[in-house]
Amino acid sequence: MIFYFDSEQKVSMWMKDTLIPLDIIFINGDQEVIAVEQGTPNNETLLSHEDTMYVVELNIDSGVKVGDSLEFEEDYDNPTPIMKVLAPDGST
Repeated sequence: MIFYFDSEQKVSMWMKDTLIPLDIIFINGDQEVIAVEQGTPNNETLLSHEDTMYVVELNIDSGVKVGDSLEFEEDYDNPTPIMKVLAPDGST
């Protein structure tokens, strides 16, 4: 799941009513990963980070790490958005 905010801001997420463990990935306006938190099922502790514009939730141990980049790719033949996470070396 991806959450988008209109501008960089302090964002808080929790795992209330979430039954599976997740990586909660905080991303800034430059589309760079600034934090990766591991969410515990049904935990109501807030996980917060400043300067966040996107939050992506993936299965735990996704391999995404601080410094990776988020890239939105346009495909004019397929109007469905495609999201890729890029490592610092440019690999997906």
